[in-house]
Amino acid sequence: MTTSSETASSGITGRLRALSLAWAKRRKVWLRALFVGLALLLTYRGLTGGASEGSLERSLAAVLARDDIRVRPETVLWLRDDVTTLGTRPALFLAHEGEGGGDDVYYSDVRPGLAGAAIYVSFTTDVTRSAGATEEQLVRAGDFIAFASRAGADVEAITILDLRGEPASYTSGWTWTQRQQNAITNLEETGRRIGFGRVRYQLRAPAPDVTLRADGDRFVVTLPAGASVVIDPRHETPTEGGDLVETQPTVKGVPQGVAWVVDTVRNLPFVGPAPIEWLESRVFAVQDWWDRTRYAYLGPDESRTSAVDEMAVASTPVSAEAQEERRALLTAAAAEIGFPPAPMTPILHDVADSEGEGEWIAVVDDPFVNQYPGAPPAFAQSFIRPDQERPYARVFVTLWDPRQVQLRIMPGTREPESATGQRGDGYIPRDPMTTRLVVGAFDGGFQAMHGEFGMMSEGQVYLPPKPWAATVAVYDDGRVGMGSWPSPNWRGEYDETRAIAQIPAGMIEMRQNLTSVVEDGRFNPWERWWWGAAPEDATEQTFTYRSGVCVTEEGFMAFFWGSSLGPESLGAAMIAARCTRAMHLDMNNTHTGLELYRPVPDAPTAFDAAPPTLASVHGEYEYDGVFPGARGYHLRARRAVRSMQMRFPRYVERDPRDFFYLVLRPTLPGPALEGATETEGRFSVAGLPHAGWPYAFARTQVGASWIVRVDPRRAVPDVVRAERHHDVLAGLTSVSAPRAGLASVIARRASVGWDFSVGTARESDHVLASGRPLAQLPNSGAALGVDRDGFLVYAEGSELVSLLARAGVTDAIALDETRLAIVGEGGVGVAPDGETPRAIAAGAATFLAEDAASAEVIFPDTEPMPYGRWRALQGARVRYFPTSPPRFTRPTDEDAGVAP
Repeated sequence: MTTSSETASSGITGRLRALSLAWAKRRKVWLRALFVGLALLLTYRGLTGGASEGSLERSLAAVLARDDIRVRPETVLWLRDDVTTLGTRPALFLAHEGEGGGDDVYYSDVRPGLAGAAIYVSFTTDVTRSAGATEEQLVRAGDFIAFASRAGADVEAITILDLRGEPASYTSGWTWTQRQQNAITNLEETGRRIGFGRVRYQLRAPAPDVTLRADGDRFVVTLPAGASVVIDPRHETPTEGGDLVETQPTVKGVPQGVAWVVDTVRNLPFVGPAPIEWLESRVFAVQDWWDRTRYAYLGPDESRTSAVDEMAVASTPVSAEAQEERRALLTAAAAEIGFPPAPMTPILHDVADSEGEGEWIAVVDDPFVNQYPGAPPAFAQSFIRPDQERPYARVFVTLWDPRQVQLRIMPGTREPESATGQRGDGYIPRDPMTTRLVVGAFDGGFQAMHGEFGMMSEGQVYLPPKPWAATVAVYDDGRVGMGSWPSPNWRGEYDETRAIAQIPAGMIEMRQNLTSVVEDGRFNPWERWWWGAAPEDATEQTFTYRSGVCVTEEGFMAFFWGSSLGPESLGAAMIAARCTRAMHLDMNNTHTGLELYRPVPDAPTAFDAAPPTLASVHGEYEYDGVFPGARGYHLRARRAVRSMQMRFPRYVERDPRDFFYLVLRPTLPGPALEGATETEGRFSVAGLPHAGWPYAFARTQVGASWIVRVDPRRAVPDVVRAERHHDVLAGLTSVSAPRAGLASVIARRASVGWDFSVGTARESDHVLASGRPLAQLPNSGAALGVDRDGFLVYAEGSELVSLLARAGVTDAIALDETRLAIVGEGGVGVAPDGETPRAIAAGAATFLAEDAASAEVIFPDTEPMPYGRWRALQGARVRYFPTSPPRFTRPTDEDAGVAP
């Protein structure tokens, strides 16, 4: 008996045989029809999209001229000579859009025809997209192409493109999906799924003219005065002249799910930002309507996690004894340190969902949050409900003490897109100090396309500052400032060169976004209307996830995050936290959030605090695992608020977008000596002069010997400070000049502050003191060294080699007759009471009191002005030129059609 399945199988087999016979009989006819169709298609494309100008290069230029892309035909380099019947020839060339402007490097696929004709041109892409620079001297050597980049009057960099595509190292460790996302991004940015390998060589001294040529399989860059750089593109490091350039290989951040999809669609030429803004605003509006309706009829969501639990220190239970110890620590610290500050005053006064509102929860002994040994709490958290119409909306505030936490700014691997082609690392540095002390990271501001607000990191300007924009800045001494950028010191249109010249001396990092949300307790003093994700026809703000940052009246800093927020409610929360300057950061759930870190050494030393024990790890908002790129460490991390939805942990990997990161600043008294007992080897700050808190000195006694820690950020050596009006806290009784055979305690400029070390002084170093290495004079009566936290460590007495080793000092100099004199009551020094006070000789090294605020208002004289005064210059463009009116134009403005 034949089953139905067998009958069906037989029918399918029969039809396949019939199709096979039909193809065999009519194969030639169908192939002719196919070729005729292709010929007609190519003819149509040749008539409508091609050109014939006698050479393929001029024909390519003619085709692209219809799209207002001006090609320089003499610069066209064909990447492949062989062309199949239906194939194309890829090319790189110099071109620019519109009249004037500098050339960029472009890519196109060209379908060649007869007699130099171009049948069609596809996948035309601006590869460099550097509106603030001009590319020139396109040169090929084998599988590589090089070009020079000129910014203003000088050539600043040489870039090498690998025509074979990106090396596998760019996406090493990525998932298959992430690699496919990267291929699509490559296609969008370079016209090829495989992209280009890219290495940039930044000239340390920009030159007005350079000559770039190929020499066999190498590139030779001839600089003024005959200097040259020779680059073998198969190796990143130049074979000659490596000291004349800074090598900057390309790095890539991991694509981020929905955010990547939105950015990819937004960048499509036939889509653009406007439809995305419209769609986002509609989605957010529907969500907001649903949230308000649900609350109106059903009241608070009983299943929602309480605000206090959202900020829970950890999932590990905390004993009553530990809670009492925390309270005691806070009480002892509060009077002198003032952190945490007074609670926030609630804005809404009903009792629903308000337990703990406005009260600061100090982050102490958190297994997921780094804390310097013996230091008081550096973080505290709370929440506030700012919106009467949306009482369910909560703004979570994470506060930190900038005296203990250093803020830094990091550009992403894609954002912000520099006007000169520079790209960031998108990566928290992995030097030993940062790896050990990193404690958190949070999102940056809007993408460049949404305003091109200023961005600077480690002295490199990625986008020039905009007048009157809200600004967070870091100075070379570690101070952090917030304020509104000054007015322009020029007349007329936006001037990029003059804007960069406005950057104050000492400012090394800067991030701008929009105008200030709050200034001196006042919301939106600049009368801004557009705060993101609102299309041109919008009549109200978008309510969604938003983040912000501020400096408070007390000099602390805070990160704000919440959902269902408009700018008014974000501003109300900032005012409740007593912000004196506040800036809007980013928006949407996939772009906003703060994560906190605790690096855990695999082989801890006596100076590493043992992390609290973990009872469990909730993978959704807690992490205990690999610390990428940090040899010798694994990582614990948690979201600052459990309901944050960014990819997690995000910023310990390379990220495409800019962000802020936080690093602990070691504070005295610091960890005890190795092998310390309850009565000996523990440092004290009592009886020593200080410049407020953090403390400048800490000391301990071991037998008849003394050891003193000096914080050079609070007791600053005069050799690194030009001013002399600061109070003298201490000094060396005499110093020896550097000479052959002597080692020195030296200070070298770091990106933030100074790095102190013991070694041979260079010409550019600042020398604090010199002497024979202590290992050569182990019986010296005094010595000076530097520990791993950057503290200067002075020891006096006997057996100093072992004593300093117990303090974590591996290198020190013997001081011979030199001693440390600390100013105090009656001139008491570090030795036991009763010793004759020590005199500081003229010209000897002294330590000066530093009591400046760690976070402050900058540009306090910049006064808010009406919208009509600031909008034009702040809306000026360097890289992304809008084709529609500004998004932040008020709907009621009569001049809404005037582009700023």
